[in-house]
Amino acid sequence: MYKILFVATIITATMASPVLSDNIIDLTGLDRPKNHGFETIKLGANMDLFAASRDFGPVGEKSELKLREMEMSLEAQINPWLYGMIFLTKPSDEPFDVEEAAVIADLSYGFRLKAGKYRNEFGLLNAIHEPERPQISLPLPVAEFLGEEQLREPSITIGKKIEFVNGHNGGVSLALLNSENEVAFNQAQSKDKAYSGKLYYGYRSSDTAYQLGFSALTGKNDVDGRLSTNLQAVDFLYMLKPDYASGYDYPARFMLLGEAFYNQREITAGNTNKAQGYWAVADYQFLPAHHIGIGLESTEGILDKSIKSDAYSMHYSWYYGSHSRLQLEARRLKIDNEDDGLEILLQWNIVLGPHSEKPFLPMLGQ
Repeated sequence: MYKILFVATIITATMASPVLSDNIIDLTGLDRPKNHGFETIKLGANMDLFAASRDFGPVGEKSELKLREMEMSLEAQINPWLYGMIFLTKPSDEPFDVEEAAVIADLSYGFRLKAGKYRNEFGLLNAIHEPERPQISLPLPVAEFLGEEQLREPSITIGKKIEFVNGHNGGVSLALLNSENEVAFNQAQSKDKAYSGKLYYGYRSSDTAYQLGFSALTGKNDVDGRLSTNLQAVDFLYMLKPDYASGYDYPARFMLLGEAFYNQREITAGNTNKAQGYWAVADYQFLPAHHIGIGLESTEGILDKSIKSDAYSMHYSWYYGSHSRLQLEARRLKIDNEDDGLEILLQWNIVLGPHSEKPFLPMLGQ
């Protein structure tokens, strides 16, 4: 079933014009309003330039400058109830690959179905593309428990949004996914599936907005399928003046966001390593397109919780376009209880068009 849905999504994407634009393109040339169908297709592209300087003592100095990633995206509201998207990514020194290709279908009774290869709904950062992350670096516990690529496997997710009164929303989603994550599930060596679920709550007004989430993930992490990994996460997002600069990837005047993780990984039968981690970022927009912020993060080791890593950071961001960003980050790290060092990161995202797909269950009314 995964392959059929995946191929159907690719065929849908390849029917579109390859012209890059940050606007809606009317392929028919007809002057008539329409908000769905292949006549209205959104295309985008992103180029990620990256520079870093790291100093972890005489043997830990490193500097680099590279084109880290190029990405092309295509989205279409195929009909009033079916949305499709595809993201093609070319990492540095690697060929183009399908990062995401999926469809979202609105079903009866308010249910929504998502199928294909995509970023799972687990946690807060997992469903966010890199240019929309609050900082250049990936938080330590996310990298430790899920790896740099996070959860991005062929999956089927079903969910439902529940609208309350006065801007309050709730929701729930359940997912079946291939356990291909190398860090959490050892690339599905046992051929078992993984399962995840999330509970959502959100509120938005003209002055404030906030979102809360609880996620759970389980799957096998060994060849024989006898050992399990269980991961839970609590995430939060708070925004003050959420419409301060609408149209930008981070419109709020002030944001506070973060996650806390609890990872239980069976090492051998009867031996489970229980590790914790957290990260939090505060971001203040002092001018409509200029941000400053701080971050704090900590994690225990996925295989040995006595091994700890910590970091704190500062960042400055300039959104010179609605989705394009230049960001500088200074990050002080202490890795594995030993290596203590400083890294300076610079990222320049050149983006044509929005870089994030339609949210699965939009708690804040996006």
